[in-house]
Amino acid sequence: MTLYVASLFLPYTIDFETDAARTTPPDDSDTVLIEGRLADLHRKARARALSLTPGATTEDEKIFKPFYATRSATDEPDRPTPTEVPVKSWGSSRKFNQPLPKTTNYPGSSILSGPAVPSEKDAQADHSDSEDSNRRVILSDVDWIVKSAVQGNGGLRNAINAAVREDIVQEKVWVGTLGMPTDLLKSHTRDSIANQLEEEYDSLVVFVADSEFEGHYFHYCRNILYPAFHYQMQESPRNKDYDEHSWNQYVKLNEHFADAIASKWKPGDRIWIHDYHLMLLPGLLRRRLGDVEIGFFMHTAFPSSEVFRCLTHRTALLEGLLGANLIGLQTGEYVYHFLHTVTRILGLEVPTEGIHLPDRVIPVKAFPMGVDNASLDTQRNSTEVKNWEVKICEKYKGKRLIVARDRLDAAGGIKQKLLAYEQFLKRYPEWRESVVLVQVASSASEATDLEAVVSKIAMRINSNYSTLTHQPLVLLKQDISFAQFLALMSVAEIFMITSLREGMNLSGHDFVLCQDGNSGVSQKYGSLILSEFTGSSSIWSKHELLVNPWDYAQCADAINSALVMPPQHRKENWMFLMGRMARNTASMWCSSYLTCLRQAYEVQSSRDSAVTALSSDDVRAKYNSSTRRMFILDEEAIFAAAENGLSKLASLKSLSANPQNTVYLTSSQTPKQLESSLAGLSDTGLIAENGAFLREPGQAEWQILATEIDTPDWRWGVHKLMQYYRDRTEGTSIEQRQFSLVFHSHDAPDRELALRHSSQLTDQINGSRGNAPIRAVMTDDAVTVEPTSVSLAAAADLAFHAAAAAAVGGGGGGTTSQLDFLLVCSADEPVFRWASQIGRKGAVSVARVSVDELAGLIGDVPSLHVA
Repeated sequence: MTLYVASLFLPYTIDFETDAARTTPPDDSDTVLIEGRLADLHRKARARALSLTPGATTEDEKIFKPFYATRSATDEPDRPTPTEVPVKSWGSSRKFNQPLPKTTNYPGSSILSGPAVPSEKDAQADHSDSEDSNRRVILSDVDWIVKSAVQGNGGLRNAINAAVREDIVQEKVWVGTLGMPTDLLKSHTRDSIANQLEEEYDSLVVFVADSEFEGHYFHYCRNILYPAFHYQMQESPRNKDYDEHSWNQYVKLNEHFADAIASKWKPGDRIWIHDYHLMLLPGLLRRRLGDVEIGFFMHTAFPSSEVFRCLTHRTALLEGLLGANLIGLQTGEYVYHFLHTVTRILGLEVPTEGIHLPDRVIPVKAFPMGVDNASLDTQRNSTEVKNWEVKICEKYKGKRLIVARDRLDAAGGIKQKLLAYEQFLKRYPEWRESVVLVQVASSASEATDLEAVVSKIAMRINSNYSTLTHQPLVLLKQDISFAQFLALMSVAEIFMITSLREGMNLSGHDFVLCQDGNSGVSQKYGSLILSEFTGSSSIWSKHELLVNPWDYAQCADAINSALVMPPQHRKENWMFLMGRMARNTASMWCSSYLTCLRQAYEVQSSRDSAVTALSSDDVRAKYNSSTRRMFILDEEAIFAAAENGLSKLASLKSLSANPQNTVYLTSSQTPKQLESSLAGLSDTGLIAENGAFLREPGQAEWQILATEIDTPDWRWGVHKLMQYYRDRTEGTSIEQRQFSLVFHSHDAPDRELALRHSSQLTDQINGSRGNAPIRAVMTDDAVTVEPTSVSLAAAADLAFHAAAAAAVGGGGGGTTSQLDFLLVCSADEPVFRWASQIGRKGAVSVARVSVDELAGLIGDVPSLHVA
């Protein structure tokens, strides 16, 4: 049994060795400058050191090297990977010798702007046809080696490797792209790369056209999805051509992934899909493969429904995810937002256990991700990291270091951090010549305006508070190697995260582990200042240094508190953080998710196998071969069409009159309404108000099944809310029943408006019900608010056991045979789960028919006869 792990980027990439000079592994003893490996364009870029911080007065920061200018043991494909990888280079790699992308013409993102301005990446790729041809020959005919990729999800890779090491996962195959342009590679080069990665690295390469990847990743994912998921919406009107072009590329890339996995998948294999780049993939695979175990995990944050509903293709994205057996997110907050989004946009019922579909329930749960402690220990104890620790300690001797590492985009919070740091220096002048903030900022090409603002703030800080021998701010506007970053975290006194929104942020976990005092430096038990808007804050919810990054005064005070904190207090805080981390390691995350996935798949599969879907002909055959039968049928489904109402009543009366049959009709209507519309069906059992009332066949009295509750406590508030939407939606009405309230919209002339308001009503009630034992259930033309004690499945179970007891006791025409056939037609998922449990016991053959089949079947009852 193989676990396919699908992520946009493979954990491996390819480095073409044009000089074929280097064939030995790198020397771990120290960082080595890479020379003579790349084309002139990239070699010149590598030769440059990091640019100095604006307003710099010292050259201390020159000890740091750009990540692409050093060769490290972490480049090797079998070595542990940095947990957070903010750099997402593609087509302009400075670390590896890789093809350039073919140039692509694409629409501008805003209707207010002119044609798209070529980026640096585009400019580098802007070669003549002859130059492209020459480069293709070069890169297709030289040696290449597999390297650890710069892109991708390092935390995921470490988690899967930890799960393999601990035997949680036995066989796995990575599925993803190489993270580099491939159009210019010859077919034999592609084949040899794919074969080696599959045979030696358990990786399935997905090759996509350069234009498709660019449209998918840079345009749709980075410019549309990522900002929306982090509450950053584009202010100017979006160009429709840009929107549709990028969406089409997003769809195509997901289809390529589906094709690749479907070509290798075997029955029994499992598929685990990761992050917002592949939201359509679960649905595509479900349609291709049918009964397959599919999990999806969203690593990034998930926004409120108010934000998500702004996306043009919101419905398709959500429906794509519904192909999964289990949907996981980082925190309970994201689960809440996701479920409310599904309710509001798709109109589906989402009780606490997950999303109700006609054929199954999809659990949606929080699985906070952690780090692989063993992997991190391996890296931080390397000679390379130790050497960097010595260099940094020597250069910043006597200084109190604050370290941070963020992506330079709006959600990263670098601007807010620098403004808070500036206020700290104003409010606490005693620290001005002893504290240094080292901010590593991974540059984002789409954030040039923000980069200018950040540089201006940095210039102001250093201009106002620097001396000839002290510079309070080091701003590295290029990522550094993970070895340097680990060394910084080991010697830092404070690690500061001010993200405005982030899925988890595992760098904070790395820092806590690096502060255990085992690194060989004197620094230990450092303080973590953490934004309350990161997923990590859900794990460390009672941490005393949680901050609102928009509150600069609070952040400034937090820095001071961390600096003056007594050693014992720091240790206690560190032990609290470490204790919470111990409950959420990378391997635990894998184990927890995969266990829940298997359980969800088995429940959904057992339901399908225990309750067989039958055609009309199959039902007739089953009917004729059985002796005692029970029917649980949806009254609304039978009489949905107005025609042939009398004929259907006659058919039901005939079916119920057979002493070998027990027939129950389920309905959302009240007992009085059912007695009026079904007056002639005295031999038919009735279940009214979705399980609140039950009337057995041949009886006149109704049993009350709902638990009595103090209804005025919730009815008044719900009724007021329904009135609000009724007054704003023509043709809607409110019905008060004994145990429920119903907002009807079947007579609304504007169906789209009615559906939107019904969805909003459902969302508001389920989101604000607090401890009230009620739920709102939305159907095509109504929203029903009822007590949670009302259960159609519980009523069906009561009816079933009553019928079974009557059969064994000699009821129904004197026969004493047990029930041997149960036919179910219901839109209620709990009823199907109940029927599955009956079917798994084996004594009763359980079947289901669709609504369409049922309507035809009831109209043809004369064919249901005992042969």
